[in-house]
Amino acid sequence: MTNSRPARTYRTSLPVRILRAIGLLGALTITIWLVLAYRTMPQTIATHFGPGGAADDYGSKVTALVLAALMVALTLFLAVLSLRPSMLNYPTVITKTNAQAIYREGERMLVLALVSMQVVYLGLGRSVSDGAGSALLALGLVLLVACMVLGIVRLVRAARTAEGVAA
Repeated sequence: MTNSRPARTYRTSLPVRILRAIGLLGALTITIWLVLAYRTMPQTIATHFGPGGAADDYGSKVTALVLAALMVALTLFLAVLSLRPSMLNYPTVITKTNAQAIYREGERMLVLALVSMQVVYLGLGRSVSDGAGSALLALGLVLLVACMVLGIVRLVRAARTAEGVAA
């Protein structure tokens, strides 16, 4: 239970704070672009793309606004959660000895996910607006998976290192 966990005491590094700001500004910029592009979009837009990047389903252009709302909500959720790493479910036991190292890695992982999501968002936005976002979407998904795998590895290592130092 997060109530019984040690409080966060470390200070977030400047690179992590900058990346968090880039993620938030990225979402804002992409959302503004999508809202402005909305006026010139046709009434029916591509809403789903097959593995090769070709559109295989279509729907109302309102879908672009729904996409923007969902991505802004997800962005805000990740940004806020990254500020509260003690709330995360970790793959190891949290102790007074390892808490700060694990929280730091949890925050980093979420901030990297936040930035990766903006690449996904840009790819989705390009796909629905002009059909040219499949490469960006694929890149964003690869980055997202990579930062999650790297983050979990770093979390486990942080726990082991902190416990090894305490022993």
